[in-house]
Amino acid sequence: MVHLSLEQLVQQIDTATPGEDALRRLSLAAIGSEELSRTADDLVGHYVDEARGQGASWAEIGSAMGVTKQAAQQKHRHVSDDVDDLLGLDDAARTALQQASWTAMSQWHHYLGTEHVLVGVLRTDAPLAAALGFGADDALETAIAMVGRGEVEVLRPPLLTARCRKTIDLAAVEATERGHDLVTPTDLVLGMVREGRGIAARVLDQRAGGIDRVRGLVAAL
Repeated sequence: MVHLSLEQLVQQIDTATPGEDALRRLSLAAIGSEELSRTADDLVGHYVDEARGQGASWAEIGSAMGVTKQAAQQKHRHVSDDVDDLLGLDDAARTALQQASWTAMSQWHHYLGTEHVLVGVLRTDAPLAAALGFGADDALETAIAMVGRGEVEVLRPPLLTARCRKTIDLAAVEATERGHDLVTPTDLVLGMVREGRGIAARVLDQRAGGIDRVRGLVAAL
C-alpha cells in the first residue's frame, strides 16, 4: 500500500518553494492537506461502492470501517444531480424517482423538484397514498397551482434541484433511523417532512391536513 511519510510531504513542499517564506509553505501545506483528505474520502468511498455492489450490508461496511452502521451510511450514501446515479434506494423508491422524472418532463419543468418526487411516490406506492389520504393526481394538481407549468418542452430527463438532493439526503437519515438498509418511498416522504420547506412539504401540509400529521400517518408503513 502506498504510504507518504511526513518527511516526504515536507520535502515536496520545500522543493516546490525554494526561497519562499514559512507563510507561503504553510499555505501550500493547508491546500495539500485538503487535497489529501478529499482523496482519502474518495478512496474509501470507492471501496464502499464496491462492497455495496457485492451485496454487503451497511452494518458489515460499518464494521469493516470500524464505525457504526449509521455513521457509514450517512457519510457514504451519495446523491447526484442525475436520478440514474443515485445510490442507496430500494426498487420502489427508484421507480418513484423515475416516475418523478417523467412527471417533471410532462409538465415541461426543466428541473426535478420535491413536488415531482411526491407525485412519483404516490403513483408508485398505493398503501402510502391511502395512508396520506390523497393520490398522485391530487398532489400534482396542488403543486401545479403553486408553481405552474413550464413554457418550453423538455427533451431530456431533468436534474435534481439542490432542495431535492437535500431531501433525499434526509430520507437516507430517516432510513437509517428506521433500520432500513435502503431508502424506501416512505423514507422519501419523511425526508420531505424533515426538510419542511419544499413544494412537496407544502402539498403535504395542504392535502394531509397539516405536515405535522404526516409522520403519524405513515409511521406503520
